[in-house]
Amino acid sequence: MRPKTLLKWSAGILLALAVLIYMGDLAWFAFRNWKPKANDPLETMTLFLATDTKGGRVEIFYDQPQSQTCVHALFPHAGYTPCWYLDRSGIKRIGLLIPQTSPLCDHPAGCAEPDAGGILGAEAGTAMERAPFFPTERTAKK
Repeated sequence: MRPKTLLKWSAGILLALAVLIYMGDLAWFAFRNWKPKANDPLETMTLFLATDTKGGRVEIFYDQPQSQTCVHALFPHAGYTPCWYLDRSGIKRIGLLIPQTSPLCDHPAGCAEPDAGGILGAEAGTAMERAPFFPTERTAKK
């Protein structure tokens, strides 16, 4: 056999095997979900949020326990994360960085443009016209 043909056959077999494993896992989940028992197939776990600090340590927020439902399966099913994926220590790390917003602008006051004035890129009059609220005497520009 040629190497390209062998590679295609191998990829096809691996893909078919992955699909069969997923379908078997889904069937086993559906069977156990048909007559559920306590903590099978779904379980609720209590997690505590933690974040890294500047000194390289981890700060755990014990005053804010979070409940998360997980599924006893290899793959996610019915919108639940597999229980093996959740950390058994009961701590879920969260990042300090705030993700950037999408580049599309849907702010009612306008978007920033290189030559426009203001933080949002709209002049005060334009922003007042597009604002989703009516300005009061305190907030109105005099």
